[in-house]
Amino acid sequence: MDGCLGTIEQVRYSVPLRYQAKHPMIREAVEADIPRLTEMGSRSLREGAYKDLVGDNPEQTGKLAVEVMKKGIILVAEEKGILTGVLAFILFPHYFSGELTAGEVIWYVEPEYRQSFTALCLLRAAERMARGFGAKRMQFTAPTAAVGKAYESLRYQQVEVTFQKTL
Repeated sequence: MDGCLGTIEQVRYSVPLRYQAKHPMIREAVEADIPRLTEMGSRSLREGAYKDLVGDNPEQTGKLAVEVMKKGIILVAEEKGILTGVLAFILFPHYFSGELTAGEVIWYVEPEYRQSFTALCLLRAAERMARGFGAKRMQFTAPTAAVGKAYESLRYQQVEVTFQKTL
């Protein structure tokens, strides 16, 4: 992640994350946010498309947040002191091309904020940060066809479809 663009810290602090007052404040998560991140992760699993496919393990979700903070970026949307959304990604060399790629870990916005600009603000901030780190591509999962259509409207292209089986 280091290179011609500077160190992680130089890129991290050179990318503005604040938006105008009508939008939520987007910032990097800090350790004190982990309990709230864990709540949002659990809610996304319990109520979303993954509810029957991925078990909710809050302890593991907290550990994941710590690891992503070390190896990637966790952005949060905050409105009036309340975290309303999260977008976390890791950076890795693509398996085949070797190009630096940003891969989504979670993108979740509380249901009551989904009709606002929260999700889009998180996405745009993540894209700017990933570019700042030198990423050539950004990848997201689409658990439903509707989510896939939303990505397509933002100029993302479907690359493949993932399947899972309980063993």
